[in-house]
Amino acid sequence: MQAEIISIGTELLLGDVVDTNASYIAKTLASLGIDLFRKTTVGDNRERIGAAFKEALARADLVIITGGLGPTEDDLTKETVSEVMGEELRLNEEVLERIKRRLSYPKRGTEEGMVKQAMVPSSAKIIPNPVGTAPGIILEKGGKTAILLPGVPREMERMMQEGVVPYLREKKQSTESIKSKVLKVVGMGESQVEKAILDLLREQSNPTIGLLAKRGEVHVRITAKFEEKRVMEEKIKQVEKKIRSRLGDYIYGADDETLEGKVAFLLKEKNLTVSVAESCSGGVLSHRLTNVPGSSNYFQAGVVSYSNQAKSQLLGVSSSLIEEKGAVSSEVAKEMARGIRKLMNTDLGVGITGIAGPTGATPKKPVGLVYIAISASKEELCEKFIFPGEREDVKWRASQAALDLLRRYLLEKKGG
Repeated sequence: MQAEIISIGTELLLGDVVDTNASYIAKTLASLGIDLFRKTTVGDNRERIGAAFKEALARADLVIITGGLGPTEDDLTKETVSEVMGEELRLNEEVLERIKRRLSYPKRGTEEGMVKQAMVPSSAKIIPNPVGTAPGIILEKGGKTAILLPGVPREMERMMQEGVVPYLREKKQSTESIKSKVLKVVGMGESQVEKAILDLLREQSNPTIGLLAKRGEVHVRITAKFEEKRVMEEKIKQVEKKIRSRLGDYIYGADDETLEGKVAFLLKEKNLTVSVAESCSGGVLSHRLTNVPGSSNYFQAGVVSYSNQAKSQLLGVSSSLIEEKGAVSSEVAKEMARGIRKLMNTDLGVGITGIAGPTGATPKKPVGLVYIAISASKEELCEKFIFPGEREDVKWRASQAALDLLRRYLLEKKGG
């Protein structure tokens, strides 16, 4: 079975509303083993909705449409789909009564809207709406199926799970399912990852491998489609093993894992504490470290020592060192890391200093130049980076690099 999704709403085209419905439906279809090849967004225009629906019907066996089922004049989905499929709209008294009960005390002037929502195609199967008024509709004709759902995410999700999923499970002839696993890579660009696994990408069939560039990391998605869950999981595991052998510890986690979550796990596992001194990153690293539940077990403090005066007064960075080497230097980054570690009496200290831009650069120190240091009682390290992008990008990438540096340090550290 091949499916397409059409999202209806001018607000989606204008960017006023993010289309989370299409993402939810896509994931649900994947879990059922139904292939989704296209998603389309159309404004509240009858002619364009009709054209998009006709095109989707010509390509797919199943078309799921969200939005445009409300009580107002610009809600045109049901009327347009019915016209394309040669269906006549009729008042469904049962649906009307359900809408009236849902509203309890309808406001004056809403009668016409209630009747509009209760008008359904003559051959339609109704999907009850447990949390709203607009009913869902299933239409079958000539081997094609159209499913109409409300655009309100809460309503759509309930109706998808309670009405659409059981229907599709019964209708689907194949018992195949689709499952994906995402490996998350940090410290390598998309082209570097591609080069490392190029032969695997060229050989792929089932499972398939896809690359997705994210800010500061790359995701490698492995997707398999098989009838037996055991076989599917084994096939994914085989491909994952090959990819891990190529990318090694550049892979920090999988699926829902985050880089800050991985660092938190390692800190707790090794019973270590950390404090942070940030300049150009402006507290982003502290924010990400404390976003993980239970962060008080390992995170002591974060200081945004933005000015040279703050670096000296709070962290004990020598003013003469700043004058000699510059605030953006490996020496100052190390002093910041050492200073915060001693100030807070933690096992580790992290120091970040750099030029986020767009001003402040010199011929020798460009925008995006960042030094990140880690200080422990018996060792220190510092790395130099030059990050692309605007000011906010540089700040975020600095936090990403600091987390990765911490992760690698903790992986190499044998004991606490």
